[in-house]
Amino acid sequence: MSGKTRSIVADVARGRIRGIQYGTGRAVFAGIPFAAPPVGKFRFRPPQPLPPAAGELDATCFRPAPLQAQQAPVGETAARRAGERSNPPHRAGHTAVEVLRLAARGPAQISEDCLYLNVWTPDPARRLPVVVWIYGGGFESGDAASAVTDGQALANQLDAVVVSCNYRVGVLGFGYWAGLGGDDWAETSNLGLQDQAAALRWVRENIAAFGGDSQNITVVGQSAGAFSIGALLAMPEARSSFDKAILQSGGTSRVSSIHTADAMARAFMRAASVTDLENLRMLSPEVILRAQMQIIDQDIGKRNLPGGRSWGVVLDEVVLPRDPQESMAAGGASRLPLLIGTARDEVAIFRVHGGDAFLASSRTALLAELKSLGFESPEDTLETYRRRAEVRFANPTYEHIREAFLTDVIYRRPAAAMAAAQADAGGAAWLYTVNAEPCGEDWGAFHSVELLYLFDLLAHLETSLPGYQQTREDLSTAWRDFIRYGKAGWPAYSTGSENVTHDFGGKPNATRPVHDAASPELQRILRHGVTAGGATHHKPTQL
Repeated sequence: MSGKTRSIVADVARGRIRGIQYGTGRAVFAGIPFAAPPVGKFRFRPPQPLPPAAGELDATCFRPAPLQAQQAPVGETAARRAGERSNPPHRAGHTAVEVLRLAARGPAQISEDCLYLNVWTPDPARRLPVVVWIYGGGFESGDAASAVTDGQALANQLDAVVVSCNYRVGVLGFGYWAGLGGDDWAETSNLGLQDQAAALRWVRENIAAFGGDSQNITVVGQSAGAFSIGALLAMPEARSSFDKAILQSGGTSRVSSIHTADAMARAFMRAASVTDLENLRMLSPEVILRAQMQIIDQDIGKRNLPGGRSWGVVLDEVVLPRDPQESMAAGGASRLPLLIGTARDEVAIFRVHGGDAFLASSRTALLAELKSLGFESPEDTLETYRRRAEVRFANPTYEHIREAFLTDVIYRRPAAAMAAAQADAGGAAWLYTVNAEPCGEDWGAFHSVELLYLFDLLAHLETSLPGYQQTREDLSTAWRDFIRYGKAGWPAYSTGSENVTHDFGGKPNATRPVHDAASPELQRILRHGVTAGGATHHKPTQL
């Protein structure tokens, strides 16, 4: 970093906030509280208003991540992070795979006192578009101050003010207690969503003090962050706090029923050895983390089968009054432009790292899984996906075939269904696919691959990767144009016409499902959704 850091102050309604300015105009304000600490009597309760401000707020250090599995050894100040973007810790010669392993280390510090956000601004004196980043992590992990999804890098790429916010994860953020506690606990579900909504309100009210345009806010999320946005679009109070949305690898399909959520709550109580809801507030963090992991499915397929268990959004009919896809179809988000993206080979990363848990033991097992997912002609569908897998692999295994159909069922089909619902309701949505393969053919264009480009991680690593720089520029330009103008550089989705999914990098011919006379079920599912018991089945998914 050239030059020294210096203090900078922003004046907001509650008082003065002191951050760090560095370089030419750039500044970061780290660890700004947007709600009271959700501890003690506020554990398992909606975000509470902040107490009155007492003097100037020091916003020069990142605050802990929400309670989750912890692996990384050290924390950092905002000043240290600012310096490392100019002299990054990821040394030249690291592979993209090694970067992903660094990302999987987890946050340096965790705490239930976690409701803080960070603001990165290229220039506080300008009036720039605003991006609110909602992290992924399977609704079990994630961090608003991650060095991998660093807001400074995204602000540089997009020339925008970037805000990242913590939200509660796991059972603390997505436990459902109304079935056990009745009306007194009716508003305690989807606490992570309520945290996000509170952060968005703070941004709308205060971002002008940091150089942001309060009337041009785009909420952006990846994986669990994108599934969160799918739910926020169905929450009237939340969707009034932003003007556009970008959803990467997620949408409206990540919703559990009250029945499943209630069963998980009861299973958690047994695992934690408590019988009284009030005793939930007395549990130690260690017991919470151990118990919440004991009761969920780990394999990505099992998590997405009917009845699969994982933490996430609950259709509780209180905080989330309506199914997000139904709300979309009814025009609930029609005024908001949407940019919806998927990676070509989303589930490849789960195949590579899933080990024995991902193995498809036999053809019979695959057919059973396809049938449980709602495919009425599993034999035809299996053959369709075998041919699809042959596009990438000369002799595809059962695991390759499983990867291909789970990618469609969990990610790509819901993206298309969301765009179709938005178009049918008179709104605008643009679809895209990321095909880049920075980790090689076996990994393909895996879940989270776009982060390496949008957060400019490869810039300090393997700059000789073929097409890397062009893909980075193309994808960043598309996002940059969308957050400014609410449009993408290709046709919007239109029901009844030949729809365009824009391709970024890689081999676009491998992105298309095989549509032929032998696979009518695939065509039906891609258009209308997976069914279970005659109704659209909204399935939980990992990451």
